[in-house]
Parts: sequence; structure tokens; C-alpha cells
Amino acid sequence: MAGVPQDYSFSSFANLDFYMRVNSRLLDLSDIGQQRRIVDLGCGTGGVTRLILDRLQVYRQSVVYAIDHSAGAIRQAISELGDRRDAAVKFIQGDAASLSEMIKEKVDAVVYCNSIHYQADKESLIQQIKNALRPGGTFSFNTSFFEGAHPPESHEFYRRWMMRSLRILKREYGLRAVRSKKVESRRQLTADEYNELVEAQGFKVIKRDVTKVDVPLQGWLDISGYSDFIEGVMPGVPMDEASASLQRGVREIYDELRIKFVPRNWLGIVATRV
Repeated sequence: MAGVPQDYSFSSFANLDFYMRVNSRLLDLSDIGQQRRIVDLGCGTGGVTRLILDRLQVYRQSVVYAIDHSAGAIRQAISELGDRRDAAVKFIQGDAASLSEMIKEKVDAVVYCNSIHYQADKESLIQQIKNALRPGGTFSFNTSFFEGAHPPESHEFYRRWMMRSLRILKREYGLRAVRSKKVESRRQLTADEYNELVEAQGFKVIKRDVTKVDVPLQGWLDISGYSDFIEGVMPGVPMDEASASLQRGVREIYDELRIKFVPRNWLGIVATRV
């Protein structure tokens, strides 16, 4: 009997404890909860939305706009947050690049967790966010895909993991990655370039934070089951074969190096609309 098809969504990774802590840190840096109109952009299955709701100080006068391009993610978020009837959450299916068209009233804060690196036209996206914010409103985002995300002590792990996974892919499936097919998340900016990008669009960066996070094996297994990551490191390879190769490869390298975690840096930026 055929197994249940894998959906290659971000939900498994998004629910890991260390990832929730990373996003909680960004929300705390942004003082999220004091505002009354908040956008959770790229809300996925609602993990960050729940963190925002936990921080709201005035429930009855607050609204959280949870926006994602995936109808499936929105449905799951509605199901996951079904017990939070005490706050107004408006779920909207739509693309981040059309934010100001989806939100008719000016909002106090926009949160964008671990997604900005996928946007090809970051300037236009940030302009959309600016147009949706009131003057003085807050835009905060984080990403683990930037130049500087890999601490020096992690380089050997990444080198071995990718080499091993590519060998498994070739040996077990007769496949190779197509290097000419490169997704946006692989074209990485530095922290300074993100700073300049945001300020060039009419914001003032008030906080910039780089946090080193210890990622356990389960984190790498889960991210190896996420379509955008797979396409980034094994472009042009079918999902099933690429995911299986990555997951087997990372298990083997963790065993060989006798490690329990690998460090990775997360960049967080908080800016206000000028």
C-alpha cells in the first residue's frame, strides 16, 4: 500500500522549540503586543500568530492580520488557533508583495519571520510594507539565510553534509542537482546590506540582532522535508529523492562527527517607518 504523500511544508520545522524561541526573541525586540493592529506576514500554519496573540495587552481593541499565500497553510492555521476565540484574527490568503492592497487600514506593526530571503524584489516588498504601516509603525523580520549565517565552526558540517547527500543522490537514484537552477534564498545579503536595504525604503533601523542558535538533528531532518530548502540546495531534483538523500546524509554526518547540534546564526532587524 502506498504511503501518505509528504506535503513538504514548513509546519514540522516551524513547531520546533528552538525555532519558536528565535521568533519569540524577534517579537520581544519589537515590543509586539503593545500595538493594536499587527500583521503576521507569511503566517504559515500559525505558529508566530499564536506567539503574537500571547503578547497582546488589549485584546478587545486588537486585531492580528495573518497572511499567507498558501490556502492549505491558512486552513491549518485556522484549525490550530481554533481555541483562541478571545482575540480578533483575520486570516487572509494572498502574496506578501500585495500587502498594501489586502490591508485597507494603516497598521501599527508588520512581522515577517524567516521569509524575506525568498523575495526576489525585496525593495518592492518593503515599499508595500511601508505603505501598509502608519508613520512610526514597526517592521521587524528575521532570517537564517544571510551572509554570515554559518559560524566558522559549522563549515565542516555543511561541507560534509552536502557532499554526502549528493553522493547518496547519485548512487541511490542516479540523479544530480542542476546548479543552473538557483532559487532566491541562495542569493544571500549581508546584515549590513539588509540594514541599507530597509533604510533606503524609508525606514530607520532601531535594533539589529544576530543570535547563535544550536540546531539539533531534528531541525535538519525537518528542514530537509521543506520544499523551498530542498530546491535551494538540490535544484532540479525531484522532492522525494532529494529529501531522502538530505535526511540520510545528515543522519550519517551527525553520527560520524558525534555531535548533538550544529550552530546557526539568525539575523533579526527591527525598523520604524520614518
